[in-house]
Amino acid sequence: MSLLLLVLLRSASPDVVCLEPTVCTPVTELGGDGGVQRVRHTERLPARIDAEAPFAAWLSWPAPPEAVRARMAARQPVEFRAVIPAGRLRLAVAPGVALEDGSGALAFLSSDPLGSGSDPLPLPEAIAGAESLGLLTPDQKAAVARWRDAAAAWQSRLASDWTAFTRSPRTASTRTRLLDTLGAPPAPLRPEQLLTEAQRIELRRKGHALEGRIVVEDLPGDAYRLRVEGVPLEQLVEDWNAGLHGLVSRLERVPRPRFHVRPGHRHDEASFTLDVRSDVDETRVSQVARRLQEVPGLERDDTDLPPPGL
Repeated sequence: MSLLLLVLLRSASPDVVCLEPTVCTPVTELGGDGGVQRVRHTERLPARIDAEAPFAAWLSWPAPPEAVRARMAARQPVEFRAVIPAGRLRLAVAPGVALEDGSGALAFLSSDPLGSGSDPLPLPEAIAGAESLGLLTPDQKAAVARWRDAAAAWQSRLASDWTAFTRSPRTASTRTRLLDTLGAPPAPLRPEQLLTEAQRIELRRKGHALEGRIVVEDLPGDAYRLRVEGVPLEQLVEDWNAGLHGLVSRLERVPRPRFHVRPGHRHDEASFTLDVRSDVDETRVSQVARRLQEVPGLERDDTDLPPPGL
């Protein structure tokens, strides 16, 4: 999925908003507010829409969810996609642009009838794998069943709202209902939350690729917080040895010890949070290396790695 880029064409056409070079709409700029450009937009919709033909139009979304407004204000891309029997729908929000009341969003809606389908929403690959292998507990099975019910209800509601929209696209309530539904899909099930560590390890042993997350948060004074969340030891060692993901601070060009995974622990995982400080005698690289040495299944060998590249 390509990232959406907001382009304000201020040279020849000062009042045009584009998601992509060929997906633009004229607006009237009303000034900025906290980095968000407020605009007035006039919708140009037909009286009816041919459901069997491609469709695309810019629409006003009066009250998008708070999460959408936050990403819009932060100039981050927002996009929703769905497949219904009538076609493949796409809803994209212009980052950094709000309607004149300050709360609404400028959205681009399109439909491709050739992409139609009636399949249910798929589970994440890891959860589907755990289900097929009979690894899920009764509580997990119940959670999956609830999600499937919610997903089916959302798809059915979306199909109905789309049909109503094609019959009366100029009716504000019909447009808003469609956008609200398309922009509020059921929250996806997350393998790192639903599955246990033992289940994730077993899935890796069965050939499923479950990567964890490594997050770096900047702290004052050239320090940082390192969050390792459900990361397979093999991935952890590869990232460390390659000098990736903040495991090796780019501010320190010093050698580091090489780690490897002990036999039988390849699919194990590690989770920890470490504040890597800059006001102590120990280097940042050494602080992370010392924490890695405490992870069961990891050990140092007798060689050092060269300083990481820039």
